[in-house]
Amino acid sequence: MKKLIITGILLVVAALSFFLSDLIRTNDDQGEITIEIVDQIGDTVHHQTTSFVEGDTLLDIMTNNFELRCANNQYQPDTCATDYLIGNVILSIDGMTTDWNNNYIAIYVNDEYSNYGIDAVLL
Repeated sequence: MKKLIITGILLVVAALSFFLSDLIRTNDDQGEITIEIVDQIGDTVHHQTTSFVEGDTLLDIMTNNFELRCANNQYQPDTCATDYLIGNVILSIDGMTTDWNNNYIAIYVNDEYSNYGIDAVLL
């Protein structure tokens, strides 16, 4: 019973977060985004500027420009095409892979750590 209550609470929090994030992060303009991929020792592996349109997500931009591998429900490598309830978790970008135990792929927006996942970051 306790697990059901905790699961219910988590689902409500996730749903509220999703709807509030859509209200807060809207953009009517078309623009450019610079994507910089930095490895775990701080070396820039990739630096690219690309354009986006209203409604694009960071996942859309990354999928169009990089080879991505995401985690499935068991955190095993899968395509990023599947839309999971909690969103996609990136395991690999162009062969730069995380083991998820000792390191992970972080997203920074304007040099600040993102509180949103890759498919929730709207451009």
